[in-house]
Amino acid sequence: MSHTPRSRSFLASVFTVAGGTAVAQAIALAALPVLTRLYPPESYGAFVVFLAWGGFVLPLVCARFEVAVALPRRAASASAIVVGSLAVAAGVALTCALAVAAVLAWRPALSRYGLAWLPLYVLLGGVVQVLSNWAARVQDFRRLALARVLQAAVTAGLSIGGALAAGAVPLVLVVATVAGQLFALALLAPGLAATGFGWRVPRRRIGRLLRHFRPLAAYNGPHVLSDAAQTSGLPLLLTSLFGPQAAAYYAFTSRLLKAPLGLVSGAISQVYYPRAATQRGDDARLREEALRILRVSSLVALALLPVLLLLPDALYAWAFGAAWQDVGSFVRALAPWVLSSFVAAPLSVLYLVKERFGLDFALSLGATLLAFALLGAAVLAGLGLQAAMWTVSLGMTAYIIGSTVFEFTVVIARPGAAAARGR
Repeated sequence: MSHTPRSRSFLASVFTVAGGTAVAQAIALAALPVLTRLYPPESYGAFVVFLAWGGFVLPLVCARFEVAVALPRRAASASAIVVGSLAVAAGVALTCALAVAAVLAWRPALSRYGLAWLPLYVLLGGVVQVLSNWAARVQDFRRLALARVLQAAVTAGLSIGGALAAGAVPLVLVVATVAGQLFALALLAPGLAATGFGWRVPRRRIGRLLRHFRPLAAYNGPHVLSDAAQTSGLPLLLTSLFGPQAAAYYAFTSRLLKAPLGLVSGAISQVYYPRAATQRGDDARLREEALRILRVSSLVALALLPVLLLLPDALYAWAFGAAWQDVGSFVRALAPWVLSSFVAAPLSVLYLVKERFGLDFALSLGATLLAFALLGAAVLAGLGLQAAMWTVSLGMTAYIIGSTVFEFTVVIARPGAAAARGR
């Protein structure tokens, strides 16, 4: 009975964040049929290149120190981590600016991808990450949800309005994305002062805390980079193997599927992570809540799978325009992979909570290497684009299922199981 109030609080928090993300995603999805009629696959493909390069830098802009905001018990220590994370983000963004300036000086033609905006995109993304983690720590989930809605609305509105005013060029999509980050930041920032945050933190405390959480950065950083290599590297590899149009279809399909599912699973993770951090010494409680999340998300995935597999291509052509009619075949191929990722994603916080950073990185690196290996094997076998996508998707689905079973067997084993294995 003592678990009931906390369970209700947990569910209410999930619904608050998930509700905001649902509205945000509804805005983005509602804008897609308009955007696909304004932007041809070639323009969208160029925007994909910008996002792909940003995807290598943005996840590491704070060196992953931002995920430690939820861990300290004292607000002063959490404030120190926030300040330290922002300082790291500023340094990474400056380094990115110097690198982009050198690249554009060497290859001016690359400016058509909007790379000059990359440092600002990276910096703002890092700040939004830090403040989102602070909002989750102090359970200001309403502000977190509203920030996501505002970001989606601004990005979608400027993407459409900019195309009508300045033409459907990739730079319009880049500027709209950066503007969305700015508006989200404007909503998140005022919540700091009202929730116990303090800017005046001694440098010594910042340095001490960052050193304390250095193992998290040392292991989780490469892990995230491995994920980024998969997320951003696959579109770039598809461009080189099958052409930019294939990369555009892949990226558009990933956004169509992963955006709503990823935001929901991300909302669950943000609520679950600080809660699990308080229970890190109680494997029985961790296992109980993880199983509950796994059961619910699995039911959602199993309900969605037949829908995605049976939708006809004509529906995609009607929704997004004739130029995007091949999206249907990509949706069917990628559905098992995306849905299995949706199920497993919230449970990944358990590796952070249990401080199994090396194991988490090893599994992530294995997934990235497997994805590239499967695509390479499909190409060497002479398979076409669709067969290659099915090969990658089914192989990755099997890997995710296996790694989830491994997580419950090793990371949060049933009480007594570890002792039994030792005997």
